Amino acid sequence: MKTLSKNKSNWQQALILLPILVVITSTLLFYRLSTNTDSHTDIELPKIQGIILKEAQLLTNIQLANHLGQAINSDYFIGKWHFISYGYTQCPDICPTTLFTLTQLANLLNASNDKLDTQFIFYTIDPDRDSQTILAQYIHYFSDKFVALRAKTSLDAQSFQQSLGIKVKINRAYVDKADKHAIKNQDAISAAKDQSFYQVSHGLTILLINPAAELQAVFMPEVTKLGMNSFTPDILYRDYLKVIKYYQQRSLL
Repeated sequence: MKTLSKNKSNWQQALILLPILVVITSTLLFYRLSTNTDSHTDIELPKIQGIILKEAQLLTNIQLANHLGQAINSDYFIGKWHFISYGYTQCPDICPTTLFTLTQLANLLNASNDKLDTQFIFYTIDPDRDSQTILAQYIHYFSDKFVALRAKTSLDAQSFQQSLGIKVKINRAYVDKADKHAIKNQDAISAAKDQSFYQVSHGLTILLINPAAELQAVFMPEVTKLGMNSFTPDILYRDYLKVIKYYQQRSLL
């Protein structure tokens, strides 16, 4: 009986990890298909900790709201560079750590002489639980200058996430009364408050939007000696300057 119980536990752990692995793999594939050397010019794509898109992808059909309740569309992204991180406010570690790293990057930019017009955005992939009020409180912990965005409908969320290659999987589950060890999963966008299991899986990247409201680059985390995925502000700053230089060179053609 102990062996059977242990096997069930291992099976449940594998079931929980599977959506995360699928999300990460599909995210990498999406961006890899959009990059490589720039075949239309003699400009070589700079090497960064991530990917520069050889053909920047225009953001279209964007219908979101910020943490103040103001409507946000594609025009919002025109005229300045935007860093976009994504996650959810109940994320215990990766999401707040990434946002804290971006605050450090913002400090580096403010202290530099580059005078780059840059905005930092946090997009929630869990708008059913992350209300406007919750987002306003959450983003305030990191910076008064950061902006939090959310979709009001599942269609708006799907449109925005697809345009940026954001892969999200939200699962809910319940315990079978006949067998308390068995967990049945079903995909869901939202879950009732009394649900016993609610899992949000998503990739870990930082997206960079150019002043033409196009997805220009995707920054990937580095793997630490402890096997953790994380970003460092110095590397983000270095790679940001590389992307800007490449963008400016392309704009002259």
